This record gives sequence, C-alpha cells and structure tokens, in this order.
Amino acid sequence: MQIRMFVWFLALPLAAQYRAGVSRIDITPQPGYAMGGYAARTGSATGTHDPLQATVLVLESGNQKLAWITADLRSFVSTRVGEEVKRRFGIGHTVISVSHTHSGPLTWEDRNHPWYTQAEDKMIQAVGEAAKSAQPATLATGRASVYLGFNRRKVSEDGKATMQWRNESKLPSHPVDPEVTVLVVNGPTKPLAVIVNYACHPSILGPDNLQFSADYPGAMRQALEASLPGALALFVQGGAGDMNPYRDKEPVPAGFAVVKEAGAELAKSALAAVQRAKPITGALQISSAITDAIGWTTAMIGDGAFCLLALPGEPFVEHQLTLREKSECATSMLAGYSYSAG
Repeated sequence: MQIRMFVWFLALPLAAQYRAGVSRIDITPQPGYAMGGYAARTGSATGTHDPLQATVLVLESGNQKLAWITADLRSFVSTRVGEEVKRRFGIGHTVISVSHTHSGPLTWEDRNHPWYTQAEDKMIQAVGEAAKSAQPATLATGRASVYLGFNRRKVSEDGKATMQWRNESKLPSHPVDPEVTVLVVNGPTKPLAVIVNYACHPSILGPDNLQFSADYPGAMRQALEASLPGALALFVQGGAGDMNPYRDKEPVPAGFAVVKEAGAELAKSALAAVQRAKPITGALQISSAITDAIGWTTAMIGDGAFCLLALPGEPFVEHQLTLREKSECATSMLAGYSYSAG
C-alpha cells in the first residue's frame, strides 16, 4: 500500500504562541544484545532489520517546557534523563513514551549494561538538539480511524476471560478503539512534527524474529514522513494492553511484509487526520509527579482544547475509551507505556 505525496501545513497566525523543535537519534544496540518481548524467543539479536530510534519534540509555551521522547523500545525507565534535561536545558518536564515493540532489546532487566546508559545519553543529546532548533510554531489536532487489531481478551458469558492471541480472520471483538489521534506541530513554512496516537501491540513480528525492528510504528513513520517532507512522525502508543494486531506473531520473513502493510494503513489514516486537523490555541499547562517510582504527566493546551495523560505500564483500551468519554477536553490523548522523568 502506498500513500500519494501530500505537502500540507497550517498557516501561522501573526503571533505564534509556541516554540517547538524536533530531532531524532539512532538507539539500536549492537548485534548480540539480548532481545525482549517474548519468553519463547531463543538467541540474541543477529542484526537490525530497521533501526530503533528516539524521536524528540520539545514544546515551549511561556515558562512551560516539555521534552517528549518517543522511542522504539518495549519499555524504558530513567530518572537520569529527566534530571539531566532539566539541568542542562532548563526543561522542567520530560516524558519518555515507548512504542512497546516486541522486537527491541531487553531494557529494565539489564539496566547495568553499557547500552542502557548509552541510550540515555543519546536521548539527552537529542533533547538538546531539539531545544536548540526550537522555532515559532502553531498546533492543530485531528482524528481518523483504522482497524489494525482486535481485543485479545475473549470474555465468555460467565465472565471468564481467555486469551486469543491471533485473529487473522478479523472476527469482531469488544471493546476496540479504531481512533487515530494526531497532534500536528507546524513551523513558519512547513510541518515540523506529527504525533500519532493509536492503540495496538507492536507484535506482528514474533519470537522467531532475531532482528531488531520497530514493527509497524516504524513502518508508519517512514510512510507518513514520505508524504510530509521535512516533518518527523512520532508514534505514541495508547491503551494497547489488550489490543493485538490481527496477524499477531507472523513468522518471518512474511512478517516484515505484514509490518509494512500495517504501517502504511496507519500512515494513511494519520495523513487523513492531518488533512482535517483544526488549529488549537491557548497556554500550555503541564503537571508531572513521581509517586512510589511511578511517574505520570498531565498536560492541557488552552481551555480544554487538548489534554494529555501519560501513564506508565500497560493501560487497557477501556482506559482510553473512558478517558475520552469522561474528559471535558475537545481532544484527549492517552499515552501508555510512558515514564515521566521530570
């Protein structure tokens, strides 16, 4: 599936309320590093199919500054990143959102490995580069929908749940959330970044795959960026705790073709959301807290134009649906698998 090139941006008003900068850095470990994601996987990584990357958006409004790091990792917890970002660049809030790819490296199980510190260093470096490149910006939000997966928890009439890992026939399941939410960041002459929020496990590639891969979020970025030259796409996982791709654990090499197809479908939907995005204005308000080593962040733009809730762990799709239903914000985004480091 291909997306026709479409160059689009919202014109800036006379006085932009925000400043924004973006950057990207490769965080792929060397071959031989242990992979995470599946207990059934045997053997370490033999190489890289597509690079694991950290993509950063720095957003400023008045004295409020946010560094949003999105990474092709299963998990990643680091107080050091937030502390260094605050010390070096004066950014008070840092959120690390991972895609939860099951074709990435071990993370918290092997935090003493040199790669972990190197990944932290690279994230800090990327935040600095994004902050240095900050320029006047405007924001917009949009929505679209696409069905890439199903609810893997099959609940019977007696209330018992069984796991259905794969659903190649695309039989109906409940609950699911097909919504794709985008936050578009426009510079003076072109789009700078598109944050794409969607809920589905990046587990198209299964335990037989021994190559590092970002799974479908990486394929989505590549396709979307081809349609928006000069912009960086950031994938933010939603409430995917019970959402699996239809062709879960597709054996390689066929799995890589399925990844590309799913990424292209998501990119097409994200582009549609970008095309219909509506401008949002107002002050950026951010609140972060770390309680019992659990970090979370809330943010709001304007008087309820856009709200973000960034949570660690694996929230379920019900949490995402409930947030949207109960929220008083026009657009609400649940960022799962997200650690607030500042």
